[in-house]
Amino acid sequence: MRDDLDKQTANLFEDIDTETEAEAGNLAPYPIPDPSKRTIDLEQAIDAKAESLDAARSVIDRALAVCKNDPGVLFSEDVIEALQMVKADKSLWATYRVKIKQAKPSGMSMADIDKAATPAGESENAGKDSSAAELIELVIHRGELFFDDRDDKAFVSTNIDGVTHTLAIGSRAFVEWLSFAYYKSTKQNGIGKSAGESSIKNASFALAGIAKHEGHKQRVHLRMAAHDGGHYLFIGDERLQVVEVRAGAWRLIDRPPVKFWKPASMQALPIPQPGGDLSLLWEFVNIPEPSRLLVLAWILETYRADTPKPIMALCGTQGSAKSSSQNKMRQVTDPSSVNLRSAPKSVEDVFISAGCNWLASFENISHLTPKMQDALCTLATGGGFAARTLYTNDEETIIEVKRPVIVNSIPNVITAQDLTDRAICIELPRIDYREESELNAAWEEAKPVIFGGLLDLFAATLAKLPSVQIKNPPRMADFTRLGEAMAQTLGHPAGTFSELYKANRAENVAAALESSPVGVAIRELVDHYQGASPIVFYGTCKALYEALSEDYRSSVESWPRSPRGLSEALKRQTPALYSLGIEIVQSTQRETTASGRGLTVKITKMNHIGRPAETIDGTHYCRDCQQLINGRCAVDRSRPADDIPRRCGDFVAQIHQ
Repeated sequence: MRDDLDKQTANLFEDIDTETEAEAGNLAPYPIPDPSKRTIDLEQAIDAKAESLDAARSVIDRALAVCKNDPGVLFSEDVIEALQMVKADKSLWATYRVKIKQAKPSGMSMADIDKAATPAGESENAGKDSSAAELIELVIHRGELFFDDRDDKAFVSTNIDGVTHTLAIGSRAFVEWLSFAYYKSTKQNGIGKSAGESSIKNASFALAGIAKHEGHKQRVHLRMAAHDGGHYLFIGDERLQVVEVRAGAWRLIDRPPVKFWKPASMQALPIPQPGGDLSLLWEFVNIPEPSRLLVLAWILETYRADTPKPIMALCGTQGSAKSSSQNKMRQVTDPSSVNLRSAPKSVEDVFISAGCNWLASFENISHLTPKMQDALCTLATGGGFAARTLYTNDEETIIEVKRPVIVNSIPNVITAQDLTDRAICIELPRIDYREESELNAAWEEAKPVIFGGLLDLFAATLAKLPSVQIKNPPRMADFTRLGEAMAQTLGHPAGTFSELYKANRAENVAAALESSPVGVAIRELVDHYQGASPIVFYGTCKALYEALSEDYRSSVESWPRSPRGLSEALKRQTPALYSLGIEIVQSTQRETTASGRGLTVKITKMNHIGRPAETIDGTHYCRDCQQLINGRCAVDRSRPADDIPRRCGDFVAQIHQ
């Protein structure tokens, strides 16, 4: 009964609705059409679209005719609507874009017109953003993101042909891998898609942020690493093998406990042959026999990741195979696509090169500025370089590295004493040249044997190292201890390497002084001094500069240009001069002397035994005065040193004390 009542009620309301509609419009009830039987007139729809496009073209044409005098017409509501309609037809939009560019006022930007012609809700970069999102998803799906906070770099580890590669996000290797992976993932019917440059950049920025904030932190190494008592050398071949070296043994492994990344310029080390022969090295590297222990120790030191590295400087005349020897030494330490690089133009160039190379290698150096020598010091013992990040005002890009360095030159270009203390300078003899093709063929054959011999020696040296102690070690103490352990491993008596290294450093000091005009000038000043007092000079830096410049300014190209420059040069040479018995003390406050008032310099000849002052009633000979400079009196520089008595209050006061 309830069902019958519901049906009657429904019929009643249906009748009322039908009658109401008929009365309101005097129309008969219109039956509802069946959707399954609905038809569309395509010709009528196409004609309507064509009419709309024709209308839009007419609106744009009228606007272009008057836009020179009325620029705002191009941004009126009806014109923008017409532009958006035309832009949907790519062929038609290309035609009209050219017309607009020719007709628009010169001060109007096409970028603004393009933006206005883009319908709301759409974006010029919509396709790019979509590609970038696909790239991000692809990397996250196929790799593992992590971040090295020490170098401020993001990385991804991914399996490529069965080998785990670690790629720096944004590097060339990363871009090439990502582009190919995207092409393969979108490949249909034999053709895949290409990711645009902007999409790859956007994806790289996002991935770097994800790695930094969501990825795990892990140190990533370049060529050498130290971990849990072992030393790891990255071969960098197709299989990305690594040499693990521990005390007494070494082995090749495929899955090291540390991560390495491979810059584009890095080349593979040779696959080492166990039981190698070190003697073959000297057939290709022109090193005098007395200096070979130094070179071997330097090569072994490059295999250690965290210790300070001495700088290797090869000097010699033309025909001494400096570049060839340097090239071969690099091939068994850190081979690169460019093993020998020209002299860096700036300090920034030095650190940028070190950021992608384990070994900093420069050839044919003719001169090193003080700033460049300071940079090499920092590079050898560890430090950083900071510069303003490109296109920013308040961001710094920091490169922090510790790298071995090797340079070659004809003369010794290391003049700064800080660098001299960290350098091994070796003079190479002239040799008879061999045909390069023959030499290279023999080298390629011997290289695995030589590298294996170096690894054998390194492992044996590490075993000997704990038992070696150095008394009063020099500045490069870690290197000295390693070299001493190596020498004893090779059968040399204890202390052999230390004495050899000490002698080399002493020669470097003398050579650095000879290369420094200021060092030479001070030595000559002291050597010619015959006064009774051990104080060779005491006066202002300006007075010393003026006196020395009379003899050196015109004949020495790199002579300091000001008293301040002389003061800085003296500070650099002070340690070397002290080792030769010449003490230099510069004041930090202005003082009054016979030569004027200012910052003073005091030059003392240590262990000096002078002759008695020849005084006559308070006078003295000019050559006995502490103001004597290069044979002339500093008080009256025009007067030569002779036997004419001359009063000097400073000297008289000194001898009466």
